[in-house]
Amino acid sequence: MFFRFGSALCLVVAIALVGIAIEKHNLDLRRDISRQHFQMDILKEEHNRLRLRSQRLAAVDRLFETVTSNESELQPPTRPVNPQPEAVPRVPLLFWQQPVKDPRHEPGMTLP
Repeated sequence: MFFRFGSALCLVVAIALVGIAIEKHNLDLRRDISRQHFQMDILKEEHNRLRLRSQRLAAVDRLFETVTSNESELQPPTRPVNPQPEAVPRVPLLFWQQPVKDPRHEPGMTLP
């Protein structure tokens, strides 16, 4: 009788200890995920800040301001003799002519 009671008690204690170990591991994983989310938020904010800065630096007004300033060595573009009228003025190097070619779409290439 005592042997059965002792065995049952040891089994309950072992199950409780395994449950505690699993919960501890689960909390460690949640802490790691939480830290990764925090780092991801910081990186997203940094990315947005840098994107905004690059957009401000490449703004058309700033480009024209740079070209027209007296300290700049850049010269404003000269107009051709017969200019082609455009509906929207285009700023060079800010509009892509063709998309980048994907090597996976080349003939003879197979997808992995």
